[in-house]
Amino acid sequence: MADNSATKELVRLRTGRDPEDLLRELYVEKRHSQEEIARAIGVHRITVGKWLDEFGISRDDRSAVTL
Repeated sequence: MADNSATKELVRLRTGRDPEDLLRELYVEKRHSQEEIARAIGVHRITVGKWLDEFGISRDDRSAVTL
């Protein structure tokens, strides 16, 4: 399994964005699924799920955003 910090750095290089900010935008604001996010940034869905936990991002955050 890849080192978590190395994987985050890869996301930064690929997207030019901080992984936490990117996840908040895609998962919370735009309501993409973990699978969609994983495909978009080139990581496994399980990695996205772990990052969501690590950054304290939950489905509850989605309900706080008005559409």
